Parts: sequence; C-alpha cells; structure tokens
Amino acid sequence: MRLAQLADLCEAKLLRGDPAGDVGRISTDTRALTPGDCFIALRGPHFDGHEFLQEAAERGASAAVVSNPTRATNSPSVPALLQVPDTLTALHKLATNYRRLMPPTTRVVAISGATGKTTTKEMLAAVLGRRFRVQKTPANNNNHIGTPLTMLTLNETHDFGVIELGSNHPGEMKVLAEIVQPDIGIVTNIGLAHVEFLGDEAGVAQEEGTPLDYLPRDRESYCVLNADDKWFTKLRARTTANCVTVGIERPADLRATDLVMDGSVKFRLHNARQHQSVVVHLQTLGRHQVYNALQAAAVGLMAGMELDEIRAGLANVQYPKMRMELKTVNGVRYVNDCYNANPPSMKAALQTLRDTPTSGRRIAVLGDMLELGAHTESAHLNLGAMAANSHLDALITVGQTARLIAGAAAEAGMERHRVLTVLAATEAGELLRELVREGDTVLLKGSRGVGLERVFELT
Repeated sequence: MRLAQLADLCEAKLLRGDPAGDVGRISTDTRALTPGDCFIALRGPHFDGHEFLQEAAERGASAAVVSNPTRATNSPSVPALLQVPDTLTALHKLATNYRRLMPPTTRVVAISGATGKTTTKEMLAAVLGRRFRVQKTPANNNNHIGTPLTMLTLNETHDFGVIELGSNHPGEMKVLAEIVQPDIGIVTNIGLAHVEFLGDEAGVAQEEGTPLDYLPRDRESYCVLNADDKWFTKLRARTTANCVTVGIERPADLRATDLVMDGSVKFRLHNARQHQSVVVHLQTLGRHQVYNALQAAAVGLMAGMELDEIRAGLANVQYPKMRMELKTVNGVRYVNDCYNANPPSMKAALQTLRDTPTSGRRIAVLGDMLELGAHTESAHLNLGAMAANSHLDALITVGQTARLIAGAAAEAGMERHRVLTVLAATEAGELLRELVREGDTVLLKGSRGVGLERVFELT
C-alpha cells in the first residue's frame, strides 16, 4: 500500500516521508523485517520497540509507526515516520480498517474455543487448500498482536482467511472479533480453560462464544458448533446465522461413527444433509481429534467441496508441534501433548493413552495445570481420580500442585508404588530413563509453564 493510505488506515500523522511511497509488510519484530517493510514500535511491560528503530532502519524498513517522535526523529535513516498516540491501538485500527477493504470473495473464518483451536485451524487450512487459496494464522499467533498481523497478510487473491483467536481475560475476544469481523465462526468446545481470569465454564462460554456475536445476518454467513458440547444451546442462541452442527454422540449435520483408534484415527463421516458418507483417516491420535476434523469438514462442505476432497485434505494435515506429537526412541513411543493443559485437554489425553494400542506399558507424565484460579485444587484432584481409572501402569506427576493428582490417584485405588512425584521436568526425564523399556507408550502432558517438552527433548 501507499504511505498515505497506511497513515489513513491507522489514523496516523505523517511526520516525514513521501505519501506516494510504497510500504511492504507490517512487522512488530525487527528480527523478522525485510527491506521495504513498515515497523510498528510496540510497547509492553518488558520492552519498548522504540529502542529498536535504528535496527529497523539498518534492516531496510521503509517506514516506522511511533508514539515517541522525539527519539524517532533522531533516527534520520528511517525514511518515513508516522506518529500515533498509541502504537498497539494503531495496529488494531490498521487491521480493522484493512479488513473493511477486503472483497466479499475473501471469506474469513474465526476459530475460538477452550481447546483444539490450533489443530482445527491446521485441519481446515488443509481441507480448503485442496481447492482454494488460503491464508492462516501462523503457529498459534492468536493474540492481540498476532491476530491483526495475520489479517494484514490477507489480500484479494485469497479465497479464505483461517484465523485462530485466543483469549484468557474477559473482553480480549471482543477486541479480536471486532478486528476480524468473521463471515464464518467455529467454536471448538467449552471447558475449564483460563478460568483464573474467566471465572468458570460460564465465563469461558461467554468469552469464547464472542465471535458468534459478530457474524453477519445473511445467507452466506454461518457458524459450526459441537452438538455434543453441553454449552451448545447457549452458543447457538447467540447468533441468527445459519448453524452447521457436528457430533459423535448426538444427531448432527456432520456425524462420526465407527471410530477406530489403532495408532491413528479412522471414522466414517456422515453428511446428513446430502445422505452421503466417507471413511476418514487422520494421521494423529485421539478421539477428540474427530471433533476437530468434523468442524473442518463442515466448512469445506459449506464451501461446495466434495467429500473425497475433504477426506484427502484431512489425510494430509501438518499437525502442530507438541500436540499429540509422536516420537519413538529405542522402541519407546512418546506422545508429546505438552503445549498446554487444562481439565478437558487432560481428559482427552488420558483417553487417548488408554485407547492407543501398545505392546508394553502405559505411562502418563502429568504436570501442573495453570490458570485455573479457584478451581485449581478440585481440578487436580478430579484428574487424579480420572488417572486411576485410565488403565495406567505408572503415573509420574511433575510440579507442586500436580502432587494433588498423585494423591487423588492413590486414593482412587491406584497402587502407590506405581505413583511417582517429582518437582521439575528434568527430574521426570531422569526418572523415565530408568523406568521405560521397549514397547512402552509414554504420555507427556502439562501446562506450558511446566516445560515438559524438555523430557521429550532428552529422550
């Protein structure tokens, strides 16, 4: 875009530069800058982007958006400067106004929910990519910085933008939904996630369902909801858009039957609207992945795709790291699902371990679940009782709070010699090296702050 248009979209004052000059990508990280990019100098609790203006200039930035012009004007090598009261607000204004310029042929899908967002995003991008040009959220850059930056990479050549939205405080999802203005909304599920700040499941449902409030009232917009989720009815009531339902247990527009868990996931996908079905094969683990696949398939079908196209897309997903990631070392299979953890994802992981065939023992390494607030103690105690009934041969808990899991598992009948506790991931790694043998399957699951990926890296 032109510098003058950039200034207009983010409501900035042009301090210097040619209004007709070209601006490339928008970046907030000087390490990722390429020549011609515009650098937005964000401020945070522990950083100030204004300190990196000289570096931005050296990397070839064509412009910088600043809120501290005194220091910025002393960097004459930055060709163009735009001044705003607050750079984060300017980034949001830029992305919001840019979204309004997109042609109706570029459809934006917003994915929210307690768990499964990133995997659903990857599945959906793989499905739509069989026929359409798709832009998606990179990695899990789903927050108040990553979301607007992703929106700014969309252009008229894209048929779909697949945007993941993340929140852990009330009101954050509203900010993101106003930027994204989705045509299609997916709410993966509702559960106890980030309840330290969201309060309880009702608070999670209120926050994660926010994108539904922004769906247009037209025939082309719709939402995809999980009919098996206990919050389905309340979520459905939040929008007048068309609703496509998915499920395993209850009747739904897209339903999965004949599930087989044999080291991967197979199921029959039924399209009730067209009375068709197809067998889907997912190269991952876990019954919960079926819901993610159904939601991706729903958007594909609504976009006019054939079931065989959808099946092919789901068979070739590049799954995100540390989410049911498999690694075999010396005959021991490790399931790395330690990107994050909360009660519903812990339940899904334990169910996956129980359902996965193994020639050896099943060992679960479970770490603290963070951001649960007042639910912390009860959630860990409930998880311990669940673990005791998951056919585990050994349970290792990692972290101070995770000791509650161990105690509850023993109280629920798991033999105490099979329950071990450590405080750090490195201790768990050392313990596992002594414990495992060929044929065993080991699950690693805990909140990101526990760092259980270090166990995975040490194997």
